[in-house]
This record gives sequence, structure tokens and C-alpha cells, in this order.
Amino acid sequence: MKKISIPACICACVLTWLLTLSGVFFCHRLFSRIAAARAPYTAGDKLAEAAEIIRENFIGEYEESALTDDAIDAMVASLGDRWSYYMTADEVEDYARLTANSYGGIGIVIRGETGERPDVLKVYAQSPAGEAGVLPGSSFLAVNGQDVSGMDRDGISELIRAAIAEGRVDLRLSCPDGEARDYSLTPGEVYTDPVSYGLTPAGLGYIRLENFEGRSAQQAIDAVEDLRARAVPGIIFDVRENPGGQLSELLKLLDYLLPEGKLFISRNMDGSEHVDYSEASYVELPMAVLLNEDSYSAAEFFAAALREYGWAELVGAQTSGKGYAQITVPMTDGSAIHISHIAYFTPNGVCLAGVGLTPDHSVALGEEERSLLYYGMLPPEDDAQLAAAERLLLGSAAVSP
Repeated sequence: MKKISIPACICACVLTWLLTLSGVFFCHRLFSRIAAARAPYTAGDKLAEAAEIIRENFIGEYEESALTDDAIDAMVASLGDRWSYYMTADEVEDYARLTANSYGGIGIVIRGETGERPDVLKVYAQSPAGEAGVLPGSSFLAVNGQDVSGMDRDGISELIRAAIAEGRVDLRLSCPDGEARDYSLTPGEVYTDPVSYGLTPAGLGYIRLENFEGRSAQQAIDAVEDLRARAVPGIIFDVRENPGGQLSELLKLLDYLLPEGKLFISRNMDGSEHVDYSEASYVELPMAVLLNEDSYSAAEFFAAALREYGWAELVGAQTSGKGYAQITVPMTDGSAIHISHIAYFTPNGVCLAGVGLTPDHSVALGEEERSLLYYGMLPPEDDAQLAAAERLLLGSAAVSP
């Protein structure tokens, strides 16, 4: 057996100790670097790092602005809130017009079912088309010189959008009297009417609120005043397909209709609450509210407030259940994040988020009737929900504040 001398053994021990020490030192440095690399850092740091990796390594072509927009869009989408979203600078401009019940264009709505010749369903009075005298019911013959007699609605709409982008829309239309007329339109601001009103077949007042955006409250108030002057026996408010809108418009209309008391309760992120109140003046008439699956936000709270005060009964279908208010926070480049910021409640403190409103009288429309309602083409005599509201107000169950 080979013997190992004491000095050799000592040297071996020393060498082993040195190697172990250096190994510990190396591992310490290595894990320190790993720990530093994994140290918490902000979402902004991570996004910047990802962008830098793409810049330094991606061989293909891409747009820097699109990269940023998509990243922010994904961040907001990850909140899982359908009411929060990111808007580019162009979308912010469109949104501002929407909330003012206006948009850029020529001011016509095109109708055209499959297999039918498209025509002009609606012309907004305050629009280039309205000011030029374009008439509802006119059929399209040509757009900017191109024959469209065989085109469907989508094809004609695409041609008009392209012409709007170029700054001029030349239309040749077959008018309701059968005469062909030419219109040369310069695209401009189009102001839509959020409120329309009249009398139902049974002689009740009827007010349709398309939304609660700019000018909606005052237009609705003017409609109520006119119907009261006609001595109608009751009023039906129609908020079906109404996506909501601005809290200020909702409160203005509710304050006009309801007696003194709570109108709306909002709760901030810190738990603090704010209550909006109505003044003493009110409108005393039997009322009903029509609503459906696409009645959102302010439309739901409008109906809820009238019911909780005993001012109206609700007719139609279960609503969507939106219970958060959003704010639009601008970013440096003109883009913005529209984000849920406040939880809100009915006058009685009820939260509608994810629940919605169950009508007092559930009445369903068929698929075809729903489609016609969406396009504003459902005849009153085929509207089962409207008929139910008429029977309610004219019968023994009428609500009399």
C-alpha cells in the first residue's frame, strides 16, 4: 500500500480548503448576480426591457407606435373589465365626438337587408346631407361617379367612407318621388339627436333615449314639456339598446322628473361615498320604462331610480348589469386609458354590477323584432313590449305618483 506523507497530506488539505473557499466565493458572486437580476422592478422597467430586446434582436420590420399601443392595450385588457380600454389619439378624438352626440361624416344612415336595394333610412338635420336636402327613402344610383345599382349596403358604405376620407362625396340618388338628383357633399360635423318622441298608437307619450350623452337630458326634458302640453295620460320612456352615457346628463333628467331625495350614490377607491340629490320640483304623470338586454349603465340607473321612487314600472327584458363608472385619463401623446374608477349604486343603495334589473313585467321580443328594433325599424304595432307598457298605463295597474 502506498503511503502518504504528513506534509503531502497537509498540502492536500490546504489545497482543498482553498478550492472550496474560491468555489464558495464564485458561487456567492454568481447567485448574487442572479438575485440582482431577479430583484423586483417596475412594470415600466420590464416593458422598456422588452422593447429594447425587440429593437436589438428582431430581424423583421415593425412600427414602434404599434408595439407600444398593443402593449398598453394588453395591459388594460388583463384587468378583465369589459368597461376599461385603451384608446389611441385618433380614437380619443372619435370618443370626444361620440360623447357630444356628433361625428365627422355626411349624416346619413343606410338601410339594406340581404337581397334588397339599399336606401337612405335616416338623414340627420344638422349634417351636410341634411343641409343639402337629402331625403330619407332615397335609393343609391352612384357614389363619386361609380354605378352602385347592384351593390349591397356594405359595398356602398365602403365607397362612401373612402369618399369621405378624400374630402368629397358625390351622390346620385333616386328620390322618393322617382326623380334622380345629384348631391355634392363636403364631409363635416354631424350632430345626432339622442332623443326622439311622439305619441303611441294608444295616444300615450313616447320618448326614446338613444343614449345619455351630450344634449340628451335637455332634449328629453323638452319632449316631456311638449307632451304635457298635449295633456297625454302617461309617458313611456324607451331605453332599449341604450348604452348609457354621462352621469351629468342622467342626473339632470332624474332631477327634473323626481321629487326631493337621493338620486345616485358613488363610491371611490378609498371607500368614501358621494350622494347626488334631487330638488323638490317633479313631474307627476303615470310612467313606464322599456328596457332590454342591451340597456346599460345610465339607462339601467335611470330605470332603477324611477322604480325605487314608485314613479314608473319597468317592462321588457333583464338588463346587462353595469355598476362601475369610468374616467378617461389622457396620456402624453394624446392617447388615453378609459378605466373603471368608481362603483355606483341606486338611490336605495343597490349595486347592479353583474346583476342588472329584472323588469316588473317581463316581455320578450323575437329575434327578427330585436333586429328591427336595433335599426329603428320596428313598427309600433309589432312591438310587444310597447303594447304591454300601453296596457299597463291605461289599465288598472297604471302608476300614479
